[in-house]
Amino acid sequence: MNVSRESSENGEVVLRLEVEQARVGKHMNAAARRVAQRVNIPGFRKGKAPRAILQNYVGKDYLVEEAMESLVPEAVGDAVRDQELSPFAPPRVNVEQTEPSVTIVATVPLQPSVVLSDYKSIRYDDEAEEVSDESVNALLMQLRRSQAYSVPAEREAQENDLVTIDLKMLADDRVVWDFTDRQFQLNLDLETYGEVFVGLHKGIIGMSSGDDKEFSFEVSDEADSPQFAGKTAHVTVALKDVHEEVLPELDDALATSAGVPEVETVEQLTQHIRDQLEQRAEQTMLGNIRAKLFDDVIEASDFTISPIVVEHEGRHVLERYIQQRQSMAARAGQQFTADDLTEEDVTSANEMAERDIKNALVIESLVEAEDLEILDDDIAAEIATANENAPSDDQRLEDNEQTRESVMRFLKRQRTIDKVIEMARSTSDGDQLEKDNE
Repeated sequence: MNVSRESSENGEVVLRLEVEQARVGKHMNAAARRVAQRVNIPGFRKGKAPRAILQNYVGKDYLVEEAMESLVPEAVGDAVRDQELSPFAPPRVNVEQTEPSVTIVATVPLQPSVVLSDYKSIRYDDEAEEVSDESVNALLMQLRRSQAYSVPAEREAQENDLVTIDLKMLADDRVVWDFTDRQFQLNLDLETYGEVFVGLHKGIIGMSSGDDKEFSFEVSDEADSPQFAGKTAHVTVALKDVHEEVLPELDDALATSAGVPEVETVEQLTQHIRDQLEQRAEQTMLGNIRAKLFDDVIEASDFTISPIVVEHEGRHVLERYIQQRQSMAARAGQQFTADDLTEEDVTSANEMAERDIKNALVIESLVEAEDLEILDDDIAAEIATANENAPSDDQRLEDNEQTRESVMRFLKRQRTIDKVIEMARSTSDGDQLEKDNE
């Protein structure tokens, strides 16, 4: 077989294969034997018709197509090995001609690569968001509500009341929810409950036990509930009863009931909650810096990524997306298939795949550039911690060479990212030089 390289660019190598006639003949004969077992030709037992008779019966093009199914992967595989290439994804193959000889063009995607930008000079002055008294009080209220009880209320329904209702809710003209004797706590917290539930709760507030009501509201395209997004929600509701919430006092007994070690008073619980919120704010700030850092490094770095690799990884993204949509559709009594995908879905999947590839390349390049040392004691400690937190014995890590290698790579990635983020938070290059020399 004659193999020539036509080009090598954009993370790809293009090979042109001219397949020798002997190999083509072997695959044509094998194809004829396979086809002969699938067709009935008058006057011959199945599988016994001569190739010439079979070819006249099914057509030469049919036999050639059958032969290509085995010839092409074999020829391309041999060519890739002969050229000592390491495909990162399955090659894209085009059979250019079958007559008078077979010519195949194979585009082979190679390992993506990156030339990193100067990440060490990046600086951010982000600060963690200050924890407000309102945030602390909101969590204290959550604790009180977790231990609240309810009593019948002989009045109109108000926010935070617990109501029992019969409900039918349509998205345009299709029934999505149909409930009987369902309890809801009325809440207008849009961030927590989403606009569909908030719209429903707004319509119920003001009703009294025994009332029936019909109302509608518009749902935005950005709503979390895909069944209602961009549609009009039509509601028919019958209010059975109203119960009001009775909260326990915010006292030391309630603080102790939270189950936090060494917390016995309201003051201690309040400080504990503030400390937790401050830690969360710090983690949020670090997460934002990480996102900006990767955005800036990716923007300034030079990548070589074959479009074939992006499409290949994009198909995996689409598979996960289809599974998620199928699960959501099933809960709503609907169906979702790959035929329901749009061009926007495919484009979005490829963009996400390309972003994931670039992120992975940047991380691995940072790990190589920083070359942090991970001690055996660190690896052992990480394995021990993982096993302490394992939910069951069969999920515990076995302390062997393979596990240690995997944990070592994990720690290198995490500590490298932490170090680079810390660099970006340094107030000056002098500060960073001092840290590097420690």
